[in-house]
Amino acid sequence: MTEQLSQLLPPMVNVVLVPSADHITPTINIWHDEHENVRWMPVNGSFDDIGADGLWQNRPSAQDILSAIQDTDDDDIILHAIIESGSKPTGKGLDALPFFDDKLMSKVSTAGVEPIVFADEVSGKVTEEDSQAVTTTIRKILQSFVRARACDKEKDGNSLFVVTPDRPCYEGMISHTNLTMDESENTENNEFEMIIRDGGNGCFTNEMKMPAATLRTIDKAPVNPTGAGNAFSAAYVVCRGTGSSMNEAASIATAVGAVVCEYEHLPMWSLEVVERIAEAACEVI
Repeated sequence: MTEQLSQLLPPMVNVVLVPSADHITPTINIWHDEHENVRWMPVNGSFDDIGADGLWQNRPSAQDILSAIQDTDDDDIILHAIIESGSKPTGKGLDALPFFDDKLMSKVSTAGVEPIVFADEVSGKVTEEDSQAVTTTIRKILQSFVRARACDKEKDGNSLFVVTPDRPCYEGMISHTNLTMDESENTENNEFEMIIRDGGNGCFTNEMKMPAATLRTIDKAPVNPTGAGNAFSAAYVVCRGTGSSMNEAASIATAVGAVVCEYEHLPMWSLEVVERIAEAACEVI
């Protein structure tokens, strides 16, 4: 486990910053209410008249990313993104654009997508319309990834496409569409994988179920769960992309998500945090 964490550390520390001119960064307060629904509000009118779509104005393009990674020696790039989904996604799909660039995707060996769609606050379910839209987006990104890899004759290794929805999103997809964890578009060199984030219940796939780690807080409850799911998804995709098995990746990702919940804000990357992640991962594996 210590060796696996040491392999995980470099990509999380040596982050490639992708500059983008005139990037708009609105300021918001975001929190979970007593029903675990995400709530947010703008601060000091920072959204002005453009609304939440301002978050995706002038996002780094595929060319921005290519320029940022041009000096790297690694041919096996891991690209992971949170994708606002649904029938009327915030940002109008701009956050998914880099996944449709053949030149960029030909350099990617592992692609990860965390689709974000909000369930109805009363029923707790994602609508059929939103579920269909999420599935369409995932299929388009997967097809772009497979096509780009196939067009690059120098890429003869396997590729991995990982989707990390939360439970309501997943249940909407399997209820209203035919995109499941047994995706039929798997080929000899292209593997599709889905792992479901299930909050305090941990995570699961068709092959395994991983419990959540016990929180080291006074009442065993989260201090602030905001960002824990995002942290889980990124950690899982990085671990899978660097050779971990599904069980190993899930244990580390679950631990990362749990540790995020133990802090008021995202914790600084330190030896103490790494040791806490290792402890939580060993608990659940």
